[in-house]
Parts: sequence; C-alpha cells; structure tokens
Amino acid sequence: MSKENKPDEKELWKKIPSTQGADRADAYIELSHLAYDRGDHKAALALCQSAREIYEGLSTYIGTSQLLHVYEGITWSLRRLDRDAEAAQVALDAVALLNEEDPLAATEMFRDAGRFYYAAGEYEKSLECHNKAIADCNPDMTDTNMGCDEYNCGSTLVQLKRYAEALPHLLAARCYFKKSKEPERIFYCDEYITVCYIELNNSVEAINYAQKTLDFAVTAQKRVLETWARYRMGCAKVLIGELDVAEEELREALSMNASSSDVDWDLAVEVELEIVKILITKGRVSEAEEITRRLANLKDILEDEEI
Repeated sequence: MSKENKPDEKELWKKIPSTQGADRADAYIELSHLAYDRGDHKAALALCQSAREIYEGLSTYIGTSQLLHVYEGITWSLRRLDRDAEAAQVALDAVALLNEEDPLAATEMFRDAGRFYYAAGEYEKSLECHNKAIADCNPDMTDTNMGCDEYNCGSTLVQLKRYAEALPHLLAARCYFKKSKEPERIFYCDEYITVCYIELNNSVEAINYAQKTLDFAVTAQKRVLETWARYRMGCAKVLIGELDVAEEELREALSMNASSSDVDWDLAVEVELEIVKILITKGRVSEAEEITRRLANLKDILEDEEI
C-alpha cells in the first residue's frame, strides 16, 4: 500500500468515539494494518481482537470474508509475537465459524493451524490439522497445493520419528511437485526422504536420495541447501561403511555452515556429534573426546531456557 493510499492514523483514532458496530470494527482493522506495518504487533493484535469482539457481538449478518480477515490478522500478529500455539488455536476457532458457510476457507485455516502448531513444536496437533486438510481437500486444487499438504504431513511425521509413515506422504509430495516442475520443493522432499531411509537403515535408498539433494544444491549454487545435503550424505555414507567419505562430507558441511552469514548452531552440534561417532568407530577416541568437550559448553548455551 502506497503512502498516498494509507489512511491517516490520527483521523482514524478521532473517528472511533463517534462510530459503533461494524463501522468501529472496520476502523480498528485499518488501525491494526498500520500498527502491523510499523512492527507494533502487540497493538495490531489488540486492535484485531477488539474488532473480532464487535463483529461477533453484532446481531446483523457479517460476511465470512470480513471475519476471516480479522482471524488472519490475529493469528499473524500472534506469530510475530512468537505465540504460535495461541495462533493455532485462533485458527481453529475460525474453522468452527467458517465450516458451514465457507468450507474452503475453513480448510485453509486448518492448514494454518497445522503450520502454527508445527512452529510451536506441538507435532501431534499439527499432524491432526494437516490430516484434516488432506481429508477436506478441494479436488480442483493445484498440484503445488496438493504437494504442500502431503509434505506438511510427511515432515510432521518425521519430527514425530514415525519414518515409515512419513515416506508415502513425502513420495506423494515429490510426485506432485514434479508435475508442477518445482525442483527446490523436490529438494526438501528428497532431504526428508533421505532422513527416513537413514533412520530405517535402508542404505541404498538413503544414498540415492542424498545424491539427489546434493546434485540439486550444487547445481542451484545455494550454500545453505548444499550444507544440509552434505550433512545428509555424510550420514548416509556411514550406513554403507564408507567412513572416510562420510567424515569428509560432514566436515565440509560443518565448514560451510561456519562460514555462513547466519550460522545454524543446532546443525553445527548435530554434525559434530555425527563426526564423534565416526571417530570412535575409527578408534580415534581422544579426538572424539576433545570434540565432545568443546560441544558441552555450546549445547549448554543452546539448551538454556530464557530467564
């Protein structure tokens, strides 16, 4: 929205006392947009909640599009405040409201709730929402959207360590993304497929899909993707006993991550722990112990709860 088209905030606030009902709610929504755009997400949340209370208290009919807009404003403000589980619950409240009048919008809110629960680490609830979205899916949906639904289920099952159940969803997602010719989305499928096969000790398929992820990452020249691909390849190589190659891939992943402008410290710990396992297997116990000693402090920092 250009500055010329943006409503005047002072004028909107002056308007509030002289308005009521839907007109006041509309003013709150406009003010919430302005607050959100300037990064004041607490204010945006409060304004959307006020609008919601007004809309839901009206005796006259309010279109579902207006209510959906308010619910979306609340959920995204909550997400910006790192209150993902609350955002998911609000999305489910919207589902209950929209189910009869706009089932497609209700299904989309199920998807949002699933994504929000995933971000909150509540994977069982996330899976329940994503399964519901697949069950209610519109047959006219695009291949991309169908692929996203399958991927959401598969990736959530990976987080729950239910790898055998995750595979059919991830492979289905891969097929949909192949139809829509989206190689980067396929990369993410292949990465999680690799994880599943590693955890299921299927070395042949683990190497196969790890190579696919690495091939794409190198061709795309995306260092973050290549970092993860080399990490997965290193883990896959361990399964077939190629420990020297595995260690080389893992150390390359570690180096690439360290040189990134935004180091993923959790990944750094994961990679080093895999290297430790290899060193112990090779009999280089003192080197493994030194890495473990170094990691102890970093893990303590990462695991500390905020005061």
